[in-house]
Amino acid sequence: MFFVASKILDFITNPLSWMLVVLVWAVATKKSVLKRRLMISLLAMMLFFSNPWITEKVVGAWEIAPVGRQTITEPYDVGIVLGGSMRYYDNQTKRVVYSSSVDRLIQGIDLYKSGKIRKILLSGGSGYVNFPEWKESIFLEEVLLQCNIPKEDIILETNSRNTYENAVESAALVKNGKYGNRFLLITSATHMRRSMACFRKAGIEPVPYSVDARSGDDMYTFDKLIKPDSDNISNWDVVLHEWVGMVMYKIAGYI
Repeated sequence: MFFVASKILDFITNPLSWMLVVLVWAVATKKSVLKRRLMISLLAMMLFFSNPWITEKVVGAWEIAPVGRQTITEPYDVGIVLGGSMRYYDNQTKRVVYSSSVDRLIQGIDLYKSGKIRKILLSGGSGYVNFPEWKESIFLEEVLLQCNIPKEDIILETNSRNTYENAVESAALVKNGKYGNRFLLITSATHMRRSMACFRKAGIEPVPYSVDARSGDDMYTFDKLIKPDSDNISNWDVVLHEWVGMVMYKIAGYI
């Protein structure tokens, strides 16, 4: 039930959903004064959520900042790569279609190849209501094998459907010390706060390794201060999802 409710919340917390509601309301109303106010509100929302400077400041304040791999002086026993790299599986081409968060997988591979982690734990079952058979970690294991990562250095967690279950299921695999006791958590910078809270609750304390950062250095140019950009609406969607997720997880006792 919580899983389905989270998918509904994804729609409700999306700024585009809010804009759509205001637009439909403005078109449907017969009151000219209300219509004008709604259209002004819609314009203000579009300017606010698409503004790069505002988005950069908000997202940057929320993200756990990435660090360079050179800061890792002693290899970690396991790098835990959270799911989210796969958008869907294309049955026609028999290929994984990657999401914008594929940096999680790429950086995990890079860390392994550079000797910073000894094993990779792929955490992720199916996050789809209609396609429970799409087990992300199983699909991505093939990618690791094609990158010449030995099968014995790949750990699969295939049951989780969300961040809380990522933590619980992953912790169950590594808590016994079979793979060592030093863990690196690899996930998106915006996702790291909620992920770390879930892993602490699950009984392990991995070291955060943020990737897929959506904020960066301040650049005071026209395109970074004023020029609207639809990508910023997407970034707001991500950070709002995390804020609501933190609240809901706290209520549910997940963190």
